[in-house]
Amino acid sequence: MRALRAFTIVVLSLGLLAAACGGGGSESPAQAKDKIKAAYAAFFNPKGSLTQKTGLIENGSKIVPCLQTQSTNPQLSQLGGASVVSIVLKGDSSATVQFNLLGTTGTTLTPAPFAGAAVKQNGTWKVAQATFNSLLSLGGTHC
Repeated sequence: MRALRAFTIVVLSLGLLAAACGGGGSESPAQAKDKIKAAYAAFFNPKGSLTQKTGLIENGSKIVPCLQTQSTNPQLSQLGGASVVSIVLKGDSSATVQFNLLGTTGTTLTPAPFAGAAVKQNGTWKVAQATFNSLLSLGGTHC
């Protein structure tokens, strides 16, 4: 009987320990959405540095030349940022994002939100490179 009781205590203790350790690395859906909103806001902030933008977009280090070229685009003077309208998480490493581009006064520049995406790369939520490429294609350019 003592052996059974000791075994039960050990199993319960291990279960509690595993539950405590397992929860530390995950994030709630609300936390993930907040991080995605922050990534979009910072990436589309016209005052953000190239270094910041490189860290906020998927594969940023591979598209630095394109980001540099786009940073001198005169149309950016009309951009005031981005506002996320909705996020649908697809597992724990990707999401679809509906967002508006904002003018310098904070007004929406388009009649309907853009469809975009976010990906979790190396543990950080980022604007998907495909989203950036889609916007560039509207202006007739690409990376």
